[in-house]
Amino acid sequence: MTTRDKETRLLLQPFLFGDLTLPNRIVMAPLTRMRTPLQGAVPNALMRDYYEQRATAGLIITEGTFVSDQARGWFGAPGVYTEAQRKGWEDITAAVHAAGGRIIAQLWHQGSVSNAALVGNGRSPLTASAVDPEQQVHIGYGITEMTSVPDAMSMEDIRQTIADFRHAAKVARDAGFDGVQIQGGFVYLFQQFLQENLNLRSDAYGGSIENRARLLFEVLEAVLEEWPANRVGVKAGPMMSERGGFRSLPSTLPTSEYVYRRLNDYGLSHVMLMRQLADLQGTPLQDLQGDGAVHHFRRIYNGTLMLNVGIESAHAEELLQQGLGDLVAFGREYIANPDLVERIRVSGPLNEQRPENYYGATSTGYTDYPTLAQIAEREALHA
Repeated sequence: MTTRDKETRLLLQPFLFGDLTLPNRIVMAPLTRMRTPLQGAVPNALMRDYYEQRATAGLIITEGTFVSDQARGWFGAPGVYTEAQRKGWEDITAAVHAAGGRIIAQLWHQGSVSNAALVGNGRSPLTASAVDPEQQVHIGYGITEMTSVPDAMSMEDIRQTIADFRHAAKVARDAGFDGVQIQGGFVYLFQQFLQENLNLRSDAYGGSIENRARLLFEVLEAVLEEWPANRVGVKAGPMMSERGGFRSLPSTLPTSEYVYRRLNDYGLSHVMLMRQLADLQGTPLQDLQGDGAVHHFRRIYNGTLMLNVGIESAHAEELLQQGLGDLVAFGREYIANPDLVERIRVSGPLNEQRPENYYGATSTGYTDYPTLAQIAEREALHA
């Protein structure tokens, strides 16, 4: 790639994100890393260092951040609903801003993909219906167990969940975040309501596509009471794990299309679309394999589209040049490369991943990856 080509790469160009100007179109994707103490789920100084190191990203999206005790479902993940959590996040947002970055919080509810110990309030996990999603739950470092049958949400539970998202959005605003993203996909609460085989309700939240999508849009509208629309985004399906209860159904694609069409009405900062990596051959989603979902939903959603999952930088540039997306979120690359933007700018090598340290309680494999500048300094010392 010539110098001129590098200078004209869309990945490295500024982008107007709502009313925020991003210096580039490279986004740090949400990455659960389990560095938060289970007691209190309070973000800490180690997390502050981690996010501060990656502040050259055009935008940082936090790891999934629980909106309540009832929302919890992953050991070592943080919350954004108590005063102690607000203070912890405030330290992080201040550090990122001081380093020139922008950061938004991903608001998360795991629904039935949890267990009573993680919920920790004397209740079972809650979701649309009493159907086991048959998923693994991280209950400790290197320890997982399978889900069991959850409890179906009552109408009061649904009202409380909507209130929890509104409250968490306010806490995020007070903590200094630049916006929020609602985790509306994969195997979590909203997909559980959208998934026809997991939602057996016969009330206003079950049955038709409109009813199964109702909770997502009521939560979105509650969050919009705390934030302007141009500071709010949604991560939406139809990415299926093709495991347990989360498998492609004839209704999966029409349901996702309905969600994307309705999201056009809100003037959001972005919608985040995950590419399909599971083997979809022989399923109703087989045409969405790889970039198929990108092509399909770009025709439906008219706003800022953020692409994610398994996209390396050259491929990302191609997708942006074709107008198939506006921003690209990198996940694993940001685990090992805090200076990923610079590495993309100079076509530099990437650090080797250490998957054994993806999850843990220490700085090892978290904040100890060197930047290109640090590597050059070490080499100069030993020259």
